[in-house]
Amino acid sequence: MNSFALINLIHSDPLARHLERDFIIRRGTTRENLKLLLSEQTDYSMISIVDYFKHINELDLVYGPTITGKIHSMSNLLISRGLDPYPGMNIAVTSETETTAFYLREIVDEMYPGTKLIRSKRSTAEELLSEEDFALVIGNNALKIYETDFRIVFDVTKMFSKIFDLYSIYAVTAMRKDSGLEGSIKGKFEVEEWEKKELVDQISSKYGISGNILANYFSAISYDFDTVIEKQIKIIKEMYDEKKENIFTK
Repeated sequence: MNSFALINLIHSDPLARHLERDFIIRRGTTRENLKLLLSEQTDYSMISIVDYFKHINELDLVYGPTITGKIHSMSNLLISRGLDPYPGMNIAVTSETETTAFYLREIVDEMYPGTKLIRSKRSTAEELLSEEDFALVIGNNALKIYETDFRIVFDVTKMFSKIFDLYSIYAVTAMRKDSGLEGSIKGKFEVEEWEKKELVDQISSKYGISGNILANYFSAISYDFDTVIEKQIKIIKEMYDEKKENIFTK
């Protein structure tokens, strides 16, 4: 049985339950999953799309699950304590992502010129907003914001889609070019909506997040991989290549 490294965030919980029928499942951060893949400790890995771009000469894209926001995602948020966004603002960026920072960079360059994205070693809303007036928060920490008084300035996925008419593809499945593995797991990763709904109560208890929030969240994210996603990955790669040296403020 092949091994599969999934991301240790809520969005992958239904995926883990589904894939354990056919794979030995491991869970880690996208960076940990990348290391496992490159060191031949796992067969397939879900890694950030930015890490895939960085290692495109070593890795192949697999016809497997992605983490994609098509209209909105609920878990990639620009927040503040009440301030409106403005050109030249400073944004503290969670330590958990470079991919969402890239999408945010594209947005602010269009809408708020001069904005600085500042890497942080922290990840929660409270921690990040202690550093700057605005913060980029993702994943589980972002979902917790809906039950707080922090202001959601915008959903990064929704704004990126509105400006560029593209999906926000956050993670992809990859394998090593020299692995000799099958490059498609079509038919094994398609999680049905009822499977997500069935897990809502269990995941709500596990993470302490409202079931209503989770139900909306699982409706917002997609695991799809198809020709549309494949084409958009190529477009996003071109955008990333133009912007990669200027995502963060040096």
